[in-house]
Amino acid sequence: MSPQPVDLTIRSRRIHTPDGWRDGVVVVSGETIQGIVPAGQEPPARRHVVATDRLVIPGLIDTHVHLRDPGFTDKEDFTTGTRAAAAGGVTTVLDMPNVSPVTSDAATLTAHLANAKAKSIVDFGHNASATIPENIAGLARAGATAFKIFMMTDIGRDYPHMPGVALDDHATLFRVCEEIAKTGKVLFVHPWDQSLYQLLVERAIAKWGRDHRSYARAVRQAEGIVLDSGVQTMILIQRETGVRLHLLHVMTKGMIEMIREAKARGQAVTAEANPHSLFVSNTWENIEKWGPYVLGMWVPDDHADALWKATSNGLIDVVATDHSPHTREEKEIGWTDMYASPGGSPMIQHYLSLLLGAVADGRLSLDRLVELCCTGPARLANIYPRKGVIAPGSDADLVVIDLEREQVVRASETYYKCGWTALDGQTLKGLPVMTVLRGQVIAEDGVVLAGPGNGRPVTQPQA
Repeated sequence: MSPQPVDLTIRSRRIHTPDGWRDGVVVVSGETIQGIVPAGQEPPARRHVVATDRLVIPGLIDTHVHLRDPGFTDKEDFTTGTRAAAAGGVTTVLDMPNVSPVTSDAATLTAHLANAKAKSIVDFGHNASATIPENIAGLARAGATAFKIFMMTDIGRDYPHMPGVALDDHATLFRVCEEIAKTGKVLFVHPWDQSLYQLLVERAIAKWGRDHRSYARAVRQAEGIVLDSGVQTMILIQRETGVRLHLLHVMTKGMIEMIREAKARGQAVTAEANPHSLFVSNTWENIEKWGPYVLGMWVPDDHADALWKATSNGLIDVVATDHSPHTREEKEIGWTDMYASPGGSPMIQHYLSLLLGAVADGRLSLDRLVELCCTGPARLANIYPRKGVIAPGSDADLVVIDLEREQVVRASETYYKCGWTALDGQTLKGLPVMTVLRGQVIAEDGVVLAGPGNGRPVTQPQA
């Protein structure tokens, strides 16, 4: 009697596994990986994909996305954002709490997760707002994957760093870290020194005015002391509380050195780099050309070089997009008054291709790419080895990559709800041509096949 067919097999000479790159066939039964077998020994399958020399890697996990849902869905929503994710090879996202209402209590988080479940195309978790120490335990029980703090509030605008997600009081930060440490979950921190930033913004406006160039220079005064001071504060608090600390927006030489020293002491500190810092806002030419569309923060050349070294040599643990869409109307204000324009840009659909370009240029190895975008994020979110790896028993989250295929990015052809990208007109080489989530092909050749409600939460509420 013939054996029952499995659901999916993918044949490739280049499959990424914990034991290195393998030549063989990934066998998928139901939602999980059954195994990797030599070519010719695979069972019959309902669908057999012949990838030949195309890469097969785990689905990407983006631990830092702003999907603006609920509250700001004119910019993006869970469906449009996760559709772009699927097209870009991303199978799991963790979204951030600067939504409305802010996810700072258990009831709001429960509603947020229900909204996400109804709309998401890929699997998801949520980084809940950790501004209220007394609410931490309840948020953990309600299904928070991790927690998030912005050590800043906006100057001259009321979004995206608004009340309810911002906390710069060090005593309360200390209490928050004590409470999160009890849960074993990780705290994501946007490091900042609000009072120093206030001073430097005043000086920047007096010296350079209010346009995008002034805004870019403001936070880089005094060698990035605004960011460095925030990192130093959080490393000291981590040392005393034992919280798992994940530092976002690493982009100064000082941040890199402090993180290196903290890791050498054995502190539970991890670090994130963003594609914008590596590829887009790392040249003054781009700041001049794209203005508000690439801000965010400018990364001067010497700091950008240090960030690339940290990303390639293992100091950086995760590359996550900080996918941050806004409307064109909001961004256009920034040409004359960037202090009134929200910072951030969409990125989730294209960051894998940017990183593959860095691999082709010799700046990054393929193994590091997988560690930064798949395995490292899974470990950070406490979902490894269920996700982030191609191994028996793991979720069948897979990406097939064609290193030779090219694409000219056209804003009109992206899935971003905001309808623009700072990569418009750029040619990318190396594209995801198939995305598989839990054994289901959800995107193929840039076309997203799955619909809203397909995604599932990666963190379940506790009884």
